[in-house]
Amino acid sequence: MSYRDLDPATAQRELHADPTLRILDVRTEGEHASHRLPQSTLIPVQELEARLGELDRDANWLVHCEHGRRSVWACEILAQAGFARLANLSGGLAWWAGCGLPLETGPRRG
Repeated sequence: MSYRDLDPATAQRELHADPTLRILDVRTEGEHASHRLPQSTLIPVQELEARLGELDRDANWLVHCEHGRRSVWACEILAQAGFARLANLSGGLAWWAGCGLPLETGPRRG
């Protein structure tokens, strides 16, 4: 395994501590439009391999989906493509929301 698993509280602490940490949402467009982490980049996992060129391989990435299964798949794809700084949000946004952590909802602003 070439990525770390983070629980929501740890992920939130890392997001606050490292402003360069980027967020990759691998859910569908509809899921993303409903609720998301602010500043996240959306690339559905089914499109990820074809769109790897859109992502900075040297960046530090937090990858998430709704329940944590697709993000594991995405982390494996990214690791095989040479991305070295990866973290998976265990339990996805469902666990994040269950912990009472903030989500952006409704249409994306800006």
